[in-house]
Amino acid sequence: MAERRAAFLEAGFELIGTEGYRAATVRAVCKQAGYTDRYFYQLFGSTEGLLLAVYTQVSERLKQALITAMESAEPAIEARSEAGLVAFFRFMRDPRNARIMMSEILGVSDEITALYMRTVVEFADLLMAATAPLAPAMAEPREDAAIFGQSLVGAVIYAAGSWAMTGYRQPEASVIRSCQSILIGALKQRLDETR
Repeated sequence: MAERRAAFLEAGFELIGTEGYRAATVRAVCKQAGYTDRYFYQLFGSTEGLLLAVYTQVSERLKQALITAMESAEPAIEARSEAGLVAFFRFMRDPRNARIMMSEILGVSDEITALYMRTVVEFADLLMAATAPLAPAMAEPREDAAIFGQSLVGAVIYAAGSWAMTGYRQPEASVIRSCQSILIGALKQRLDETR
C-alpha cells in the first residue's frame, strides 16, 4: 500500500509540477505510476484528493527545510531570516515545487484554497516562532503577530512566484537580498514599536 501511494504521489508531483493539475488525469497518473485506476481511487478518491496529498507532501518538505536552516543559523534576526530565505528560494528553484506551491493550488476548490491558506498561516507562525526568541515582545498580542507574519510570508511568496514565472532570470542572491530587506526592515520596525 505504501509503495503504491508513493508511486502515485511521485507521478502526481511530476505531472502537476510540469504540466499542471488539469493534465494530471486519472489515466495519466496511473500510466506514470504503473498502477491501475482501482488503486488510485482506493488511495485518493479523485484527482483533487491527489492534489491535496501532493501539495501537503511538498509543503511539508519545505517546512522541514526551513526549520533545519533556521535552527542551524546564528541566533540573530539577520542570520535566521537569511538562512530561511536561502532554503526557501533553493526549494523554489525546482519549478515543480514552485508550480505546485504557488499556482496549481489556486482556484481548484474551496477545500484546496482553505488548505493553501492554512499552510500560509503555518509558515507565518514558523517565521514568528523563529524570531520570537530574539525579540519576545514581537509575539504579543497573538492576533497582531499572526497578521504581521502572514503579511511578510505573503510578500515572499509573491516574490518567489514572480521569480519562478519569469524563468528565474533574476539572480537568486538578488531576490533573496530584496526579500531580506523587507523582512529585516519590517521585523526591526515591529521590534521598535513593541519596546
